[in-house]
Amino acid sequence: MKCFKINLSLDLLSSLGLGSIQGTGPQTFSKVGEPSEADAATIIFLEQDRLLEAVQQSKAGLIITSVGFAASLPDRQLLVVEKPYYTLMLIIAHWQKAEQQNLAYHIHSSAVIAADVRYEGEVEIGSDVKIGQGCTLGKGVIIGSGCKIGDNVIIGAGTILYPNVSIYEDCLIGKNCILHSGVVIGSDGFGFMLMQGIQQKIPQVGNVVIGDNVEIGANSCIDRATLGSTRIGDGTKLDNLVQIGHNCQIGKHCILCSQVGLAGSTTLGDYVYLAGQVGVAGHCKIGDRAMVGAQSGVSGDIPADGRYFGYPAMDANLTKRIMAAQKHLPEIYRGYLRQEKKES
Repeated sequence: MKCFKINLSLDLLSSLGLGSIQGTGPQTFSKVGEPSEADAATIIFLEQDRLLEAVQQSKAGLIITSVGFAASLPDRQLLVVEKPYYTLMLIIAHWQKAEQQNLAYHIHSSAVIAADVRYEGEVEIGSDVKIGQGCTLGKGVIIGSGCKIGDNVIIGAGTILYPNVSIYEDCLIGKNCILHSGVVIGSDGFGFMLMQGIQQKIPQVGNVVIGDNVEIGANSCIDRATLGSTRIGDGTKLDNLVQIGHNCQIGKHCILCSQVGLAGSTTLGDYVYLAGQVGVAGHCKIGDRAMVGAQSGVSGDIPADGRYFGYPAMDANLTKRIMAAQKHLPEIYRGYLRQEKKES
């Protein structure tokens, strides 16, 4: 159950043009949730037969559903749409945006902020935050408690930093980004050179550039480039516990699931999907719209629209054929032994 700080009226929902209202019921709502926990102030959705009985028994004030279920919900207030779940997500996003716009912005007294920090509008800064010299904060930026921001960092309008995010010096964060707790942006790339028997550190003096509408999951790390920029394209989404090595170039609207690791100087095109625990060797190039299956090990380039899977990662169809053939290896081996015995 999610309880919002502001109410959403039925008139406003109607004005959004998401669907048609049928029936009568409450006129304002403050919650979204599951059918079993709903009350008159709650909005729920229905788009699967298995949930019909639970929704019928629910006390929810508004049910978002499709035409096919409307007849099964007589005397209930409905918002009839083509895609109920998707519509509910749009409503929640609208609700969250409205709450953010109504936020009473303030700067906590314990925050330590350099005197020359530039504000492009109202911002929210929590307790125990430290912000270095030469930084710029866009309008509506929210910085949670315990965040540490180095010198000359730029954070675009509407971006949210949840508690304990660290952004090193000279990094650029776009507009409307979300960085979850524990994210580290701009730590040194993992660069060393063996010299006279000693692992000598290679200085990492580049930065990280993150586009607009990027979301980065909890405890993910993006290393700064050695000289240039590690880049994350607009709209790309990183799950929790993702590691991006130095000098990586990630395109627009990519999806990187939990525990993906990219070694240095990896390049991803646009709309690339990497499933959980995919590892990519350094300097590999993965083309636009490519997809790599879970736990795959990528050691070479992948073409645009490629579907790869396995360790080492190969064309998914080839990997499946190999896996199917492996099941017959014991039988083949026994046949080999029988033939060898006959010949002897």
